[in-house]
Amino acid sequence: MLLTACERPPIFVEPVVSKELTTPCAEPVKGPPSEGAFVEYALGWKGTALCNADKLESIGKLIGPQ
Repeated sequence: MLLTACERPPIFVEPVVSKELTTPCAEPVKGPPSEGAFVEYALGWKGTALCNADKLESIGKLIGPQ
């Protein structure tokens, strides 16, 4: 960009964020009520939250500080 700035106005290109990063992670399926099912459901939500947090972090790295 520095070498072409003298010839014409520089063009800013937006970073490309893939569809995979903008699609939310799958939510866990709630089963029949029981103690074990509650634990599996809670761990499933934790996994979903971590997956979405990783995607947000990746998008942040692509976009960078504004």
